[in-house]
Amino acid sequence: MFPNRRSALISIAVVAFLLMFAGFAIDQNNVSRLKRYRLEADAVLETVMEGIDERFTYALTLASLLEDDALTAPMRSLLEPYSKDLSPSTLSELYVALDKELAVLQKKIFIHEQYPLYAAYFEKIYETEQALAEPLDGYNEKARFYNAQIGGFLASYAAKRLEMEGLELFSVTPAMKGRP
Repeated sequence: MFPNRRSALISIAVVAFLLMFAGFAIDQNNVSRLKRYRLEADAVLETVMEGIDERFTYALTLASLLEDDALTAPMRSLLEPYSKDLSPSTLSELYVALDKELAVLQKKIFIHEQYPLYAAYFEKIYETEQALAEPLDGYNEKARFYNAQIGGFLASYAAKRLEMEGLELFSVTPAMKGRP
């Protein structure tokens, strides 16, 4: 097949070099692809965090308007630990718990003479929640896709080497589906 040993060694070296180059190119493609997917998910996450922050701000303002501390104490206990730096799973738990407390609070203050003032805040909270639905679904979709990609055959090696971890998903859908 080869006329001499020298041509065989050169051919084997060229093939080995091409295989190493192909492996390096595939690895770099996986790295750039995973970073791009992560950046896309992080961009949508920022929008989600702004919406959640707006919702918590409206709830805090509503709680400060109410003069009865007995009514707002359960809600305030959920608003105090809130921070934009919390993980999606922790934020989801706070979100769902706050949603339940807001529903209870709305029923309790419905007969209050200043309810029209409070109703405006409940409406803003609802509008914020409606605006949050699409980015939240988009983030969860991108996070699932990213998580699937870092679990792929060759991409998993790059993800482990770069210490890329899976993204947490939000689980506030039950609270959002409970709305009229």
